[in-house]
Amino acid sequence: MFTVCQIGAENALKKEITREHPELRFAYSRPGFLTFKFDPKTAVAASPNELTPEFELRSAFARAYGISLEEVASPALIIEKTLELKRALYLPPEEAFRLHVWEKDEFPKGEEPPDFATGQASRGLERLIRKEAGSRGSVRFHESVVAMPGDFVLNVIILGSRKLEKPVWWLGYHRHTPQHSPFPGGIPEIELPPEAPSRAFLKLEEAVLRSGAPLLPGDTAVEIGSAPGGASYALLQKGLNVVGIDPGEMDARVMAAAHFKHIQKVVAAVHRPDLPASVEWLLVDMNVTPNIALFAIDRLASRTKDTLLGVLLTIKLNQWKMADQIPSMLEHVKVMGMVRARAVQLFHNRQEILIYGFTRKGLLRKTSRVG
Repeated sequence: MFTVCQIGAENALKKEITREHPELRFAYSRPGFLTFKFDPKTAVAASPNELTPEFELRSAFARAYGISLEEVASPALIIEKTLELKRALYLPPEEAFRLHVWEKDEFPKGEEPPDFATGQASRGLERLIRKEAGSRGSVRFHESVVAMPGDFVLNVIILGSRKLEKPVWWLGYHRHTPQHSPFPGGIPEIELPPEAPSRAFLKLEEAVLRSGAPLLPGDTAVEIGSAPGGASYALLQKGLNVVGIDPGEMDARVMAAAHFKHIQKVVAAVHRPDLPASVEWLLVDMNVTPNIALFAIDRLASRTKDTLLGVLLTIKLNQWKMADQIPSMLEHVKVMGMVRARAVQLFHNRQEILIYGFTRKGLLRKTSRVG
């Protein structure tokens, strides 16, 4: 099995896999890319008997994963291996794959050179693969790369550095389930508007995409740690009423919005009368320890439980060893009243994770929208 993660999160991912999947044994790694072997000798009663395309990895740090095939050196070889895979899976001739091509991270988050832009190599390789498939006519790919439940996804990961003369490509596959990101490498195409107050805009947009949070115009969101206003701006653009709690200054464009209210206090000084009567969403993004962040949201969740639909919590991991606390963090969120909770590390996260959760009401809205 292959996994990709943020550079720096490799050890956290290995520890997580050891804890959650004793049947997987670490095999190989390079920065941001790790493989594991299925070992029936270390499996427990709850472990699967084998790896299948539908295998769901319980991991916060694996941004993308699937069954590992091999290193490949040309688009022609990729198509040949895809044909072999199609036969091995007994897929009908008309079955089309989703094609996911992406570059693994080259730099730790926040340390990219000023001129660095990801995606150029992957777009070029994707064009070559599609051209090769078209010339042969034996392999079909969907036009869109966004995976849907049940799709077979061909993964092509560009491992080679820009400094290497010979490109290094790794081939894998999976069958898409909601446990996976639908985007190649877990990298959604989100642009930061020039007027957005901060890159928190990107984190909020990705959090909504990844969680499937059913935000609706007219909902009220309370954001703890809102300054200078990147996430608040994104919520306002979606038509929500937003209450920002932060002792810091908010961006003037956010302050001017008719549906924004700033409570310029530390969250400990905020009480129920300060908040709207109806609050559907609670968000946190504070530069504090996980325990403090969870305590802050806990106070407000208990005061808004009658209307609350869900939470989107950015939890800072100032030390990677804090990742060991993720299972207890999820239990804490469930005690708040969330019937479903999950932790993921987003592409736009730095040394932090997203924990999202839904109340029974929130989950009902989410499932009814999907249906």
